[in-house]
Amino acid sequence: MAFESRKREQQQASRKLYMASVMCLIFMISEVIGGRIAGSLAVMTDAAHMSVDLMSFLISLISLWLSSKRPSKRLTYGWHRAEILGALLSMVIIWAVTGVLTYLAVMRLLHPHYEIHGLVMLITAGCAVIANMILSLMLYQTGHRHVQDGHHAACHLSQRTPASANASVRAAFIHAVGDLIQSVSVLVSALIIFIEPAYKMADSICTFIFSVFVLGTTISVLRDILQVIMEGTPKGLSYDAVKEKILAMDKVKSVHNLHLWSLTMNQTLLMAHIVTADTADQRQVLKEMTEVLYDTYNFHTVTLQIEPEGAQKPECIFCQDPRD
Repeated sequence: MAFESRKREQQQASRKLYMASVMCLIFMISEVIGGRIAGSLAVMTDAAHMSVDLMSFLISLISLWLSSKRPSKRLTYGWHRAEILGALLSMVIIWAVTGVLTYLAVMRLLHPHYEIHGLVMLITAGCAVIANMILSLMLYQTGHRHVQDGHHAACHLSQRTPASANASVRAAFIHAVGDLIQSVSVLVSALIIFIEPAYKMADSICTFIFSVFVLGTTISVLRDILQVIMEGTPKGLSYDAVKEKILAMDKVKSVHNLHLWSLTMNQTLLMAHIVTADTADQRQVLKEMTEVLYDTYNFHTVTLQIEPEGAQKPECIFCQDPRD
């Protein structure tokens, strides 16, 4: 069943996030201690960013717990969108923290009265790179798909494909990649400062570079999150291609009120009104079309309404195609 398959995916995502949270906490404490001893803003900002990661992991775990709750009469789709809202909040937090860290780096450039211990910074940055590589590998998702059969009724079937990318884990992975990028840049600046302590401004420059990279890595995820919230056609799915697939079916005359949207990054739904020839066996058309749509696109839910050709009204305003 779709619910059971979804539950398995959420359990896998939760396990990844629990392990990532424990690792993040350990290395965050290590970086705070190392950065404090070294007097490095870059290392401290990396630790601060790890604390943001930890917060985002916890937000993601809460959102996954909420999205696992069964639908109710008030929330008929359940709490699936909580996962998306959690991922969005995570993105907003990282943008805010990046802005604060950039401000602190500017202040250091304007007031360069500080000392940095290059060796401690170098050791701490090296350990941070290794930690973030492990964290990124733990959260990486391959996008493997497989199909499981599930049938509810003749007009409404629900199937599940554990999907391409759980939104919460994907957002966490982006955080980890951002941390890895920052850790590498911190390591480079630590090496420079270790070799030539007079170039301590590399600490602040590293923070600027990191900020640009992190903001860049969040844009694609933010775009996908907003697409789900706005109930847009899911990424990688063509409205015209789906419509042509439906019209290619035998005895189908037209299709209208075609809607494609997502509950989460990996739960795509379809709803449409199908006009068939008056002589068509509507139950057979419904069965064949539902199977074709599931086999071709792996929808989470397909809801179709079959209408006879003779019942159509030429002035129907809902029968018009949406604009490009």
